[in-house]
Amino acid sequence: MKISISENGDAIAEFNQLNIHGREAVGGYAFTFVLRGTRKACEKNISIFDIRLSIALADPRKPLVSFIPASNQCIQCPPSPNNSEQLAFEMVLTKEEVNALEEYRQENDLTLNFGLRALTLSGSVPTSSYDTSNVIIQREQWLQALNNAGFRQTILFEVPLPSVSDDVTSLYSKAQGFIETGHYKESVIQCRHIIEKIELSREDKSLSSAANKKAHDRQERQSMNSIERLLSMREQLKNVCQLGAHGDEEFTRSQAKSILAMTMALLAEPTIGFSE
Repeated sequence: MKISISENGDAIAEFNQLNIHGREAVGGYAFTFVLRGTRKACEKNISIFDIRLSIALADPRKPLVSFIPASNQCIQCPPSPNNSEQLAFEMVLTKEEVNALEEYRQENDLTLNFGLRALTLSGSVPTSSYDTSNVIIQREQWLQALNNAGFRQTILFEVPLPSVSDDVTSLYSKAQGFIETGHYKESVIQCRHIIEKIELSREDKSLSSAANKKAHDRQERQSMNSIERLLSMREQLKNVCQLGAHGDEEFTRSQAKSILAMTMALLAEPTIGFSE
């Protein structure tokens, strides 16, 4: 990336590095984008102010956030240069916006388009500066920012999760991590392990197997109660997850997300999942 602030066509400050940090926010996720670069020596004092950043998807070009003010709204440019100039921009994204970014990113790096606006003043009349550049955020850096912002704690879905053991927490964290990095089959395998943990905890593996057999008998199915039908559903989901562990079956991103969603829903249901 390379994005600059200019006066009369001459670049005053150029930024070629980006760091992104995430933190929790009320009703959303907070991210701070830090641009780092250099400020050139100026023959005359120049002031840079009203610094704003706009962010859009790179391809196709769709706006995400417009006019984020910089934390430092005034930069003085004396005759001496600065090799460690930086600008910070903080924004809060909703769950829907982050989910849309993840759908856009898939398992890849996140490519965004930055637009940097500012006013410069070296005389009596300010002039405007605008530059734009595509910016590639490395997948690992973006995932770390998401994690710090608390996004992964929702496990992609609006399902209230019960308190479970650390090994179960590790399993569904791995399942989501595999989706984020494009390993969909491995995500499905983690879901199978979660269901097996449920069976072990509840000691009802034989009940779910019996309920599933009952569900395939037309006459017996009519007498099944709600818990038996949910146990049958859990058994069917485990059968789907078996394909991840055996054979050459591959899963798409949407399939892996759906399987994880159903697994999390079962996990949160006290009658067939982990009770509080």
